[in-house]
Amino acid sequence: MSDIWVLRHGESTANVEGLIVSAPGPRALVEVGLTELGREQARRAAADAAAHGLGPGTNVVSSDFARARQTAEEFAAGIGAAAPRLDQRLRERSFGTHDEGPVSSYDLVWAVDRDRGEHEHEVEPVRAVAERVDAVLRDADRWAAEAPVVLVAHGDVLQIALALGSAEDPHDHRDVPHLGNAELRRIGPARLADASGARCALRPGTP
Repeated sequence: MSDIWVLRHGESTANVEGLIVSAPGPRALVEVGLTELGREQARRAAADAAAHGLGPGTNVVSSDFARARQTAEEFAAGIGAAAPRLDQRLRERSFGTHDEGPVSSYDLVWAVDRDRGEHEHEVEPVRAVAERVDAVLRDADRWAAEAPVVLVAHGDVLQIALALGSAEDPHDHRDVPHLGNAELRRIGPARLADASGARCALRPGTP
């Protein structure tokens, strides 16, 4: 079984401010990083990972957004692993014109996800996120043949990854138990069987 884990970023300045920051510009890539609590959360996640046998040989792969990258750097240092590899496919889901607005807009987006509806406000559809996440997971399957892999990313991206890992429809990602800041969780083995439920949700023509 492939040894693949996901790690959500620690508390960020945007979390504290209650803002959505998803556009890949200077704000997300440089300015919106971790709070001191977020850094401590990442270090605690490393201690938890070590207890699960993750150590210097682990491959840490991260979104290049500052809050994820900083989490990955703290985490990798904590387990004695090499510096994280950055992968743009793990970037936060784009929330379009909701960007820089209140986090209450998430609920509007998730309601459309559940209904398999068409998104407005230039929101990245679930299918598009699931396709890029699935591509990363397929690569991670290969990397994990040599050493464990930890993917460091963002809430919606990792909720969708966990749904795929459980062979669930990624549109139902909010039904997956919520992944907290700097929470480490192992990806389920069901995705390795190429289960029909998750694949169906990725077919062309699905929202």
